Amino acid sequence: MGKTRVNLLTKLLISYLLVLLFPVMIILFYYYPYSAQVVKVKEMDWNAYITEQFMTSMDTFTRYVYNLPFELVQNREFRLYQAEESDYQRVLIANEMKKYNATDAFIYNTLLYVRSTGYLFSKTGSAYSVEDMGKPGVGFYYESWPHNDLTETLNTLDSPMVRPVEGVLVPGHNRVRMLTFLQPLPVGGTSSPGVVMIMVREDTILRMMRSVSEAYKGDFFIFDGQGQPLVASNEALVQSSEDLPQLVSSLGKDSGSFSSKFASTSTSTASGSSSDSSPDSTSSSSLGSTQGSFSGIHRIDGVSYLVSYTVSDKNGWKYVSLLPVSESLQGLRTIQLNTILLVGGILLLEVIVIYVSIRKNYHPIKRLVEFAAGLFEPEERGPMNEIEAIRYTLSGLSAVNSRLDEEVKETLPIMRDNMLLELVNGHFLSGEQVQREAEKVGVSLDGARVTVAVISCESETEETNLVLLYCKNRESQLPEGVQGYFFKSNYHHEIVFVCSHGEDFSVQAVLALLQEELQVRSGWKTIIGIGEPGEAVRAEGHSQPKGARRTSGQDQPELTCTYILDPNSAHVSYLQALRTVEQLRLRYTSPILSFAEIEMSPSGTVSYFAELLQSLELAILKNEATLVESLIERIVCYLSSEGLPPHMLRSVYLNTASVIFNGLQRFRHDDQSLLRLTDAAFQPRYTLEQMTGILRESGAKLCEMIRETLPKVRTASREEILAVIEDKGMDPNCSLQLMADHFGMSVSNFSHHFKKEMGQNFKEYIDRLRIQRSIQLLRESEGTLESIAAQVGFTNTSSFIRSFKKIVGTTPGQYRTTHRS
Repeated sequence: MGKTRVNLLTKLLISYLLVLLFPVMIILFYYYPYSAQVVKVKEMDWNAYITEQFMTSMDTFTRYVYNLPFELVQNREFRLYQAEESDYQRVLIANEMKKYNATDAFIYNTLLYVRSTGYLFSKTGSAYSVEDMGKPGVGFYYESWPHNDLTETLNTLDSPMVRPVEGVLVPGHNRVRMLTFLQPLPVGGTSSPGVVMIMVREDTILRMMRSVSEAYKGDFFIFDGQGQPLVASNEALVQSSEDLPQLVSSLGKDSGSFSSKFASTSTSTASGSSSDSSPDSTSSSSLGSTQGSFSGIHRIDGVSYLVSYTVSDKNGWKYVSLLPVSESLQGLRTIQLNTILLVGGILLLEVIVIYVSIRKNYHPIKRLVEFAAGLFEPEERGPMNEIEAIRYTLSGLSAVNSRLDEEVKETLPIMRDNMLLELVNGHFLSGEQVQREAEKVGVSLDGARVTVAVISCESETEETNLVLLYCKNRESQLPEGVQGYFFKSNYHHEIVFVCSHGEDFSVQAVLALLQEELQVRSGWKTIIGIGEPGEAVRAEGHSQPKGARRTSGQDQPELTCTYILDPNSAHVSYLQALRTVEQLRLRYTSPILSFAEIEMSPSGTVSYFAELLQSLELAILKNEATLVESLIERIVCYLSSEGLPPHMLRSVYLNTASVIFNGLQRFRHDDQSLLRLTDAAFQPRYTLEQMTGILRESGAKLCEMIRETLPKVRTASREEILAVIEDKGMDPNCSLQLMADHFGMSVSNFSHHFKKEMGQNFKEYIDRLRIQRSIQLLRESEGTLESIAAQVGFTNTSSFIRSFKKIVGTTPGQYRTTHRS
C-alpha cells in the first residue's frame, strides 16, 4: 500500500513539473535568443508612435496659425484696404485685435502689420511702428534679422514664410527665442494690405515635445520642407553634426528603397544567432515605412540612435526623433540573466510546495468552498457540508446580483434624462444614433412629428423639483401613440418636454391642461413656451406575414412606413421654445405661447445701438464721465423701447454690460467685489427692470471711478470769468473751448461750472452780450450790418441776424428803422 502511495505521489509530481516546465522551456529556448530583436522592434514602434504624436500635436496647434489670416480678412471691422493713418483708426484695429487673444497656451504674440499705416497691432492691444521693431526694448527686436530686411519683408511678402528659432528682444529687454510665422493677407492674393506675424516661444514647443511622453529620453527636431532646421531640443547636435542633416535629406528622397533595404536586413537578422541581434552589429535598419514616415537604427557621429522620421501633410515639415540605442537596450543582458535565476527559483519553490501539500493532504477545493461560504456567512449558522456551502454561496451571489440590477434600474431615469438633454442640445449627428441611444434607456421617439416645449417655474428650486415629479407622473397619461418625456433643463427653474406624436396631435392643448392643474391643485405658477413641430425622417419598407410563401402569382407585400427622428429638428424646436419663454418672461402676454404665435416685428437695423456702444467705448477711453452717463441713459431708453424684439434685449444688455465691466476692470482689475458683481450681472433670468437697474448702477460706479482718477482742476470765480469775457467776448474766436483752456478745465467741466456760476449756458450768455453791443452800434453808428456783425464777434451776417431776431424779436434792419423814427 505504501509503495502505491509513493508511485502516485511521483506521478503527480511529474505531471506538475511537466505542466510548469513546458512554458518555461518555451521562454528559455525561443524567447531568449530573439529578445534583443523583439526589444528593438518594440522600441522602434514606440519611437515612431511618439514622433507621430508630436507631429499631430504640432499640426493641431498650428492649424489656428494658418487659419488666422483668413479670419482677419473676413473681419469687416478691420477695413484693411481702407485703413487710414489716424489715432481713431488705430484704436479700432487695436481693440479688434484683442478679440484674437485666445491662444496664449501656444502663441506668444500675434502682430497684424497694416502697410498703409506702417503700424503693427498686437493681440494684447498694443501698437508698434515699423521703426519700433528696430529699437531694442521698444518693439520686438530680432538679433539675427537686420531691421532693413525685416521692413522689406513686411512690405513685399506675398507668400507664407517661417523663420527658424532665433533670439528676439521683446519690449522690456527680455530675450526670448522665437519661431516666427509670416503670412500675407490674403494668402495667395495680390495687392496684399498687410502681413500677419505670429510668434511662438521655443520653450513652448519644447514643453509640448516633452509632454507627449514624460518617460521618453530622446531628442526631437523639426525641419522645413527644404531641410532647414526650425526647432531642436538638442541644438548642439544640429550645429556640430553633419550626419543629421544628410540623414534627413536621404530619408525624404526614396521611401521604397529604404523599406526594401530593411526587409532584407531584418530577414538576415532573424535567421542569425542571438549575438547578431546586438545594437552595434547593425549600422542601418528600418522598421518598415509608410508614405513619408520611417523608423530605424542609424549611426550619427559614431553613436547608434533609434531614428523616427515623419512628414506632415499639412505643411511639409519633417519631424525627427533620436533615441540612443544604449538607453533602451543596456539592461537587456542583466534582465535575461536575472530571468533565468528567477525561473529556477520559482521551479524549486513550486516543487517543495507541491510535495508538502500532497504529503499533508491539502484540499484546495475544500478551502475554496470555506472561503466562498465565509463571504456570505451569517453570524449565527449551524455547520454545513460542502454542497450546502456551495448552495448558500450561490444564493448569496444571486441576491447581490438582484441588488445590482435594482441599482441599475434606479440610475436608468438619470441616463434617460441625460440622453434627452443631449438630443435637444444638438449633440447627436444622425437619427440612427438617436435611435440606438434611446433604446438603451427605454425611450421611444418614432412619431411623424417631434415638438419640444420649455416650462419655466416662477418658484424656488425645491418647488421646481416637485413640479418635475408631477409632470413625470403625467407621462403615462398621454394619449395612445404619443410619447412624451419631462426632464430638467440646464437651468434650475426650467423643465423641458420632448414629445413624439402624429401630425394631428396638439401639444399646446395637453400642456395648457397640465398648467391649469399645477395652478389649481398646488398653486405652482408656470409659463410655457412651445417650439414648432419638426418632421421625422420617413423610412419605407415591405412587410410580409411570417410563414407566408411568395409565389409568382401573388400580390406584393404591404408597404409599411416608419419614422426616424431627425435630431436637428428637435434641436431647432428647443431653441424656438427657449425664445418663446424669453418672450413671455420679458413681454408677458399669456401663460402659454407657441413659437408660431409670436408677433415678429420687422427686422430693423442695429446701427443705432452699434453707434451708441462705440461712442460709449470711446467715452470710457477718454475718461469723460458726463458723456458716459448720458450714453448709458440713452442705451437704457433704447432697451425699454417697445420696438425692440424681446430676443434682442439680452444681447443689447450683455454687450453694454461687457463694455461697462471692461471699463471697471481697467481701474480695479483685482477687486474681488467687482468680480462677484460681474458674475452676478450675467445671470440668465433677469427681467427688463433688473437689467436696466444693473446698467445704471454699474455705470454710476464707473463714472465715480473715472472722476476719482481725474486730476483736480482749479475753478474760476465769477469775477475772473467776467474779466475774460470782457476782454475776449467780441472776438470771433472766443468759444467754450478757448475759455476752458484758459482756466485749465475740460470743456464739459467748464460748461457745467459756467452754468452754475452765471445761471445760463455759455452760448446763450455770449450771444446776449454780443446782441446788446450790436444794439448800441445800430443806434449810434451808420455802419453796415456786415461791419457791425464782425465788430461784435459774429463770423457771418446770417448768424448775426438769426441770433438778433431770436433775442430781440425783430431783425437788425427793422430795429434800426424803428428806433430812428
